[in-house]
Amino acid sequence: MRKDLTVVAAIFAASLVATPLVMSGTKALATSEETTVVALPVATLPVEVAPVAPAAESCTRKVRVVYSGYGTPNAACATR
Repeated sequence: MRKDLTVVAAIFAASLVATPLVMSGTKALATSEETTVVALPVATLPVEVAPVAPAAESCTRKVRVVYSGYGTPNAACATR
């Protein structure tokens, strides 16, 4: 038990020491703050958008209704 606690404490201490080193290392490898803007011509094409009619709902059910009363039946479907 004491050996396991020592191992966990050593890992915790190592992570506390390693965190600032990793963070400073990632800052050194990060990109610079300088940015350059490059203007390029972009071709834009208009897109025609047409309304789409909703698909007709089919009344065929592939599942068996076990509990009735949870939903209301569709008015377009004939009830049995």
